[in-house]
Amino acid sequence: MGPFRAIGRCYIRMFDFFGRARRAEYWWFFLWQIVVVLGVFVVIGIQAARRAVADPAFAAMMQDPLQAEAYFNSLFIGYEIPIAVGYLLLFIIPNLSVTIRRLHDTDRSGWNIFMPTLVGIASGIGGGVLLGLSAAGGSQLGIMLAMFAIILPSLIASIWFLVWLCQAGTHGGNRFGPDSAPDRKKPAPAHPAFAPAVDRETADQLASARRAEAHEYYKRHVLGSIQKPQAQ
Repeated sequence: MGPFRAIGRCYIRMFDFFGRARRAEYWWFFLWQIVVVLGVFVVIGIQAARRAVADPAFAAMMQDPLQAEAYFNSLFIGYEIPIAVGYLLLFIIPNLSVTIRRLHDTDRSGWNIFMPTLVGIASGIGGGVLLGLSAAGGSQLGIMLAMFAIILPSLIASIWFLVWLCQAGTHGGNRFGPDSAPDRKKPAPAHPAFAPAVDRETADQLASARRAEAHEYYKRHVLGSIQKPQAQ
């Protein structure tokens, strides 16, 4: 799946929170968000640089971090609602839906999207309590442990969630819908003894395909070599 098709699919299915999304669909849209946001900041930075070259007073003002921040904030005054609505429709809703569908593709519930946030809240509360107790008791070791308790679980949860998003979807249909990439090759089992059991209809189809393949091989390679000497 190419980038344009993947991004377009995310917008077409932006209100679909029940299907599945393959990895290309999610990651191309993720890259698209980064490119757009960076593009906006680059354009604003170029405009500010041009004005600074033409206006020494403006250049001097931009040397002050507080005044520079106030200037950039002033660019959005009066446009808060259109920007918020645009960001909601262009990024937040499509990103939410494609993330849920990506989880579905790995046969996980979409509610897992809240896992990093819940872990962060729990670690923040627990670490905050430990931090307060350690600070009150003057324990430097306790303060360090509290900081680890706040940061480490959230970091692990975020990495774990990222691994989920990078995993391939389940082969074939699952409880959330048909295979998101039906054209991909199914991995061969390491040994026939570990091959998953199939139903009778599928077994008959596989047997029929093997017979057809053997018959075609016989016609092309065996029968031809037999007929050539007879023709001579």
